[in-house]
Amino acid sequence: MEKERSHPVLAVFSREINRILRDKVYFFTGIIAPLIGFSLITLIFSANVPRKLPVAIVDQDHTTLSRKIIRMVEATPIARPDNHFSDPNEARSAMIAGKADAVVVIPAGSEKQIMRGKHVDIAIYFNNVYLIKAGLLKSGIQKAIATLSAGIKLQTRMMWGESPTQALAKIQAVQLSPVLLFNPYTNYEYYLTLLILPVLLTVFVLFGTIYALGTELQYSTGPGWLQAAGNRMLPAIAGKLLIHTTWFFGIAMAMNLIFFQVLGLPLRGHFLMILLSEFLMILSYQGMALFMVTLTRNLRLALSLASAYTMLAITFAGLTFPAFGMPVMAQVFSKIFPLTYWLEIFVGQTLRGEPTANAVILLWKLVIFLAAGICLVPRLKYLMQHEKYWGKI
Repeated sequence: MEKERSHPVLAVFSREINRILRDKVYFFTGIIAPLIGFSLITLIFSANVPRKLPVAIVDQDHTTLSRKIIRMVEATPIARPDNHFSDPNEARSAMIAGKADAVVVIPAGSEKQIMRGKHVDIAIYFNNVYLIKAGLLKSGIQKAIATLSAGIKLQTRMMWGESPTQALAKIQAVQLSPVLLFNPYTNYEYYLTLLILPVLLTVFVLFGTIYALGTELQYSTGPGWLQAAGNRMLPAIAGKLLIHTTWFFGIAMAMNLIFFQVLGLPLRGHFLMILLSEFLMILSYQGMALFMVTLTRNLRLALSLASAYTMLAITFAGLTFPAFGMPVMAQVFSKIFPLTYWLEIFVGQTLRGEPTANAVILLWKLVIFLAAGICLVPRLKYLMQHEKYWGKI
């Protein structure tokens, strides 16, 4: 009795496992590289918030006031005054050499000027090449010196006979009450890892799927692939991508573990909606991989196109710079990346706690990218069946 033939999807699935195990590049990029990448990013950003950044101090006054200013700067969690210079040029050289991220210059005669009731300008220089560090240092040091300044004004008015309440009311006639809604700890993990980890995931999904499909053309193995699927393209695609989709969704689950358990990212929405969005994002990038391989008919060109596509997504996704502030053409351009919609869903369901209805519309937009790839399945079958498209690198 003839042995019953296995289901086409399972036959292709088994064939794909053998290909991964035989091809070292395939195994590394699809299995090992994602684990290494995610582990490195988690380790790099495990400090949560930058602390004790080096600050150079140029104290030209050498008085009680200047020492108090230095102590106030040192009391801020962000700054560590560990270099003292007598000349601003020396401090500037230290900043250029990377030994300091900011320079505080206290001019000579500062205390005398204040005792006479005059104001004093204290210069603070920041290395704005590193925007996050410079912004945090600027905020921390300015608050420290502003607190000291308010204390001096308060003592002066009380010496003039005003009560503490009257003096404080005149110093702070209008007082702001800032409320940080979505990142109250100014934790840069919420900002950087929220972009880097998903981008890594999309890179591995896109490149891994392109390699899986493109090598069938490059190595002229397309007919064998179709034969395993009974010459039907949809089972061939499903069997080939089943192992990749399962593995990358497992990576996405690990990403969620890093976000919510290791980094403590708040979850104010629905976790199931996040899982569904990640699953559709993986499928959408697999759809785009199919689109690129079919469009270019060349593994090398498809990988080059994927590289540009993933890198541009970082710029136009709207996390580093809000999409509504971009020019109109840039806003339109940002819509061609699945990452844009996934980030809106993820941020909405984690930091902002948006209603589920907001995410449902975006999920349908992710499906469009998958549909774009599926539409080219007949064309991909044609490429696999004709020898003139084989072996191109």
